[in-house]
Amino acid sequence: MIVKTFEFPSSKGHDSKSVELLDPLSNPVHGTFWIQSLSDKTSIGSIRTKKTHKFVDKECWTVEDLLEANVGQDVQLLVTDNTSNSTAEWISGKIKSVKCMQRVSDDDDTNDDNIEGTSTGVSPNFPPSVHAASLSSIQPTGSTRLPHVQLGNLVLGTSLKTTYQRKVFKNCLSIEYKNESESSDTGLMKYLTFGITWAPSYNLVLLSSEDPSIKRLCLSSKAVILNDIENMNVDNLFCIVGFSNVSKFASVIDPIISGEDVKAFLDGLKQCEVESTRSRYYNPASFTSNSIMMQQTVSAMPSHENNDPSDSQPDTGVDDLHLYEFKNVLLQKKERLMLPIFDIEIPYKDVYHCKIDTSQSEYTYYEHGEKKDFEEVWHSVEFENISNFIWTTAPIVITKGQLEQQFIGQDKLTYTLKESTTFVNLTQALDVRVHLDEKVLSTNPTHFTLFRVHYQTDQIEGKILIRNHKSEEVVVVITAILVGKMGNYSIAPKKDAVKADNKGANPRHEIQWEINVKPKQTLEIKYVRSYNKRV
Repeated sequence: MIVKTFEFPSSKGHDSKSVELLDPLSNPVHGTFWIQSLSDKTSIGSIRTKKTHKFVDKECWTVEDLLEANVGQDVQLLVTDNTSNSTAEWISGKIKSVKCMQRVSDDDDTNDDNIEGTSTGVSPNFPPSVHAASLSSIQPTGSTRLPHVQLGNLVLGTSLKTTYQRKVFKNCLSIEYKNESESSDTGLMKYLTFGITWAPSYNLVLLSSEDPSIKRLCLSSKAVILNDIENMNVDNLFCIVGFSNVSKFASVIDPIISGEDVKAFLDGLKQCEVESTRSRYYNPASFTSNSIMMQQTVSAMPSHENNDPSDSQPDTGVDDLHLYEFKNVLLQKKERLMLPIFDIEIPYKDVYHCKIDTSQSEYTYYEHGEKKDFEEVWHSVEFENISNFIWTTAPIVITKGQLEQQFIGQDKLTYTLKESTTFVNLTQALDVRVHLDEKVLSTNPTHFTLFRVHYQTDQIEGKILIRNHKSEEVVVVITAILVGKMGNYSIAPKKDAVKADNKGANPRHEIQWEINVKPKQTLEIKYVRSYNKRV
């Protein structure tokens, strides 16, 4: 979301007044473009698109540009007489005026033939084409006036200007308003656009210590801002952590800016509805709780100060969205900017982490699927989010030693709330083994029906076998997703989160055990679950 401010000058004593905003917009999403007054002193009558002209400073690329920029200056010119075949010669004098052929602007908006269009596209900034120019009047230093001359390719002077003013035509928004107060009022322009985003990442360093009982790590986070839309001098830039609902009209440009005809606009709306329906059913991203593709920028318009970015502030929450805030960010179009978010030292503990998910293979104990010999076990580090920030999902690189920076691996740090713990996998463990075995003890012959589906209940005995082949004690954390009614645990779980669905035949358990396993020891976790299977 782009948010800009501007001024409504006082219109006291007039029926109404208009203000023109020349800064082109960057394809706002339909329905998100708004211009408002921040107080009740100003009322807006209408907003329309139009062509207007302004004078802008341009750099000199040719001799003709230099002459135009230095009218009234004493110069030396290398010229050739039009009326003879004489060689070029130097003349000195003061430029009184220059008559040039009409220039072709390097801005698409300069073309008067397109005055009815409202496109805000900008062409690449190539130098303008060189056109012939001639002196319509030059006052020489001598007493004899020079004839009409064609310019050569050299011009000399003691203090030549290298820029000149040029009249260009621009698309603008003309706002008719009334401001009855005696002072200016603040206006607000806001719109959602695509082409600016941010990408977070993390760096984890396992710190060395002479005391093996002291385990600490250094965790750093950064945000890379990607800007493809416009030059920005942003007072407050907010990077959003969370998932906003912005997909409805994402592909439709607001009609006040797009310049499309009515049919093209309506076709875009129709296509947007189709894509929105498809994404709901086929796009897995629609169900994620965390996104790195959203951003919000707040800036004053116009702003020309060059301010370095400051350190970020602790994130603030808006319901399920959290914001990383940065101050005074200067970012040009097509530039990339890396900003630090935090850098903290955290205690951690080594654990061996195993995830078991039987919900994806509910029928393995009926030999309809292939059983694993062993579950995948990872040597991980577990640590708590003690920072002032929500941690968003992002890649994390792991190294060891502050000076050595020995590469360990790369993983994904998942969305972590404040004061919550998380795991980062280091290496796959080969000397800590976990095996799951389930078998049906009995089947209830009685059937029951739920939503026209017939079920019967199996009593299943489960065993999780843990073997530690290491010569030291380890902490093993097992996270298991088990479907059915659970009970008769031989070792009580640390956590048991149950998700029941009124339309489902079985509750879903996310269970976590945390067990200390001694060297060369084998432990067994037993449980019983009642599972309602389809028949």
